[in-house]
Amino acid sequence: MNTCLSCGKVMGLHSSILQGCMCQHSMQAPPQRTWVGLTDEERKDLCRWWSSPMDAIYATETKLKELNT
Repeated sequence: MNTCLSCGKVMGLHSSILQGCMCQHSMQAPPQRTWVGLTDEERKDLCRWWSSPMDAIYATETKLKELNT
């Protein structure tokens, strides 16, 4: 069970059943990560290697997932 580091009360899903944490920091959304896009070189490589537009789309999707997870 996740407990708040500040008050020690339950955070998350279980807080709807048990007395939950009401600390201000636990109510805030986590900071968003900076999006990482493709470099010009990566774009050129994807265009060069794939003849089918669908293959290029799938490869681009895969590359972006790798960079952003």
